Amino acid sequence: MIVHPKPGATVQIWYAKRYAHTMPLHGKLGTVEIVVKGKIKNHGIRIDGRLYAVPCGNLRYPKPSAPNANAT
Repeated sequence: MIVHPKPGATVQIWYAKRYAHTMPLHGKLGTVEIVVKGKIKNHGIRIDGRLYAVPCGNLRYPKPSAPNANAT
């Protein structure tokens, strides 16, 4: 969970396993454009050219892939 993301940061939308299959944005990467401060923590995330309001509880930094994961 990212409570205070920085504008321009790359984030991943992530939902709980039981809800993920119903959420079309699950797993997508986006860029933080609007950071909201206050009680409501929905941030503006740009994904594929569209701006979405996403709760901070559903944001995480993308996990870096291992550089040699596909090496044989």
